[in-house]
Parts: sequence; structure tokens; C-alpha cells
Amino acid sequence: MSEDKAKETENKPEEAIKEVKPEEPQKPAGEPKKEETKAGEPKKEAEAPKKEAETDGSKYSYPNKWGRVMLTSAEEVMGAQGVAALLNLAGMKTLIGNYPPDNMKKEFTFEMIGKLQAGIWEMYGNRGARVFATRAGEQTFKGGLSQFKSVAAAAQVAMKVGTLEAKIKLGLEFFCRFFNSVSDQVVEVSEDDKHWIWTITRCPVCWGRKTDEPCCHLAIGVLQAATAWVTEGKKFRIMETECKAKGDKNCVIKIEKIPVE
Repeated sequence: MSEDKAKETENKPEEAIKEVKPEEPQKPAGEPKKEETKAGEPKKEAEAPKKEAETDGSKYSYPNKWGRVMLTSAEEVMGAQGVAALLNLAGMKTLIGNYPPDNMKKEFTFEMIGKLQAGIWEMYGNRGARVFATRAGEQTFKGGLSQFKSVAAAAQVAMKVGTLEAKIKLGLEFFCRFFNSVSDQVVEVSEDDKHWIWTITRCPVCWGRKTDEPCCHLAIGVLQAATAWVTEGKKFRIMETECKAKGDKNCVIKIEKIPVE
């Protein structure tokens, strides 16, 4: 994306997300041809097609502005020294005191995001990382609102509908289109009788990570803040049920339709 185009998207993001269809997830490479083996020779194990998680994480990116918001929001939770320690641990020393520029160029890579989240996990342990990353996600959403005021205003106009359920459904669809139009993250929104379902088919939060449990807590924090904003403060039970980091096909986050308070 050129700088002029990036600025145009930033100034009129509501236009950029109109009628934008989510990018189709990449299909795995075709199956290798079967090789004939001679009698008595062991059969060679077919080479499995490469999965998206095995590709170069620098191929996909968030806008610089989002990366900057992510780091400044982390400062509100752990302080500047804490963020410096995190960047050092994640092998990203060049970003200490040198956050990404405040523009919409897609240069903050998924590889960088995955390393940041892995660093938080290492610093705080599984339980601490869950609490921290969720809080950081909430701060990131709030910081994003302040940076994208025109998007927030457009969303509020679009969500002037009757029921609570209709507001949340429309809000999630709106944010889904926004994510898909200005970043390389790919999100789909669906629902069942009890949940709204936020499915991330290309996820930056767990990029390059291997875990025994779902770890996209930053995304959960963003959704917690988003649903609270849409419903003027109501809270919902949100849980990640599937995660690429633990071998699942997609990252699936379910939001219960009935608020807990």
C-alpha cells in the first residue's frame, strides 16, 4: 500500500470498508504425486503440504499505526521500562524508544506481533500473560478508537438499531470488515443459538507460536472492549475454543449472547 493510499484510507476508512469481502484464506499446496515403489522397498512417507503457519511471517502485516497503538497501550499497563524489557526479550531491540511511525503503511509484521505475545507469555507465565494480554487488548481497542475517530463515528451511526443482539451483530460485522480491509488479518463472523463466533483464519497474535492451550488473549481483550463499547458497558463471557498455536485449523473465539452483567 502506497503512502498516499494509506493516508487516504486513514482519512476515509469508512469508505474503505464498504462492501469489502474478507480475503479468502490461502489454500494449501496440492498433494504431491504418489511415487511407485518396487517390491520389497519401504514406501516413502508423502511430504505434507506446507501450512500457512510455516510461511514467512514478514509476508503479512498490520498498519504501523496499529503496532504503535499496541506498544503505547502496553506502556499504560507495564510502563516504558517494562515495554523495553519485553522488546529486548522478544529480540526487537530496534523498537526500544523507536516505535513504528504513525501511519497506515502495512509494515508491522505478524512475525513481530507473534514475538511480542510470546515475550509476554515468557515474562508473566501462562496465567499472568492471559491477564496482561487481555488488558493490553482492551487498551489497544480504546487507543484505536482515539486514532480512528471517523471509523468510530461511522460504527455508531450504523449501530443505531433496536435490540442489543442486533447492535452487537452489526458491530462485529463492521469491525470484521475494517480489520480485513486495512490489515492482512482475515476474520469471519458467524453465530449459533448461543454465541457470536469470531473466526480468525489468518491470525497475527499466535503467529509462529506453539502452545498447549489457546493463546490469543490480545484478541479476546480487543473483543471485550469492543462489545462493551457497542453495548455501553455490558460485559460478555468470551472464550477462545480453537487456536492455530495448538494445532487447530483456525483461531475461534466465541462470545455468549447473554451478558453476564
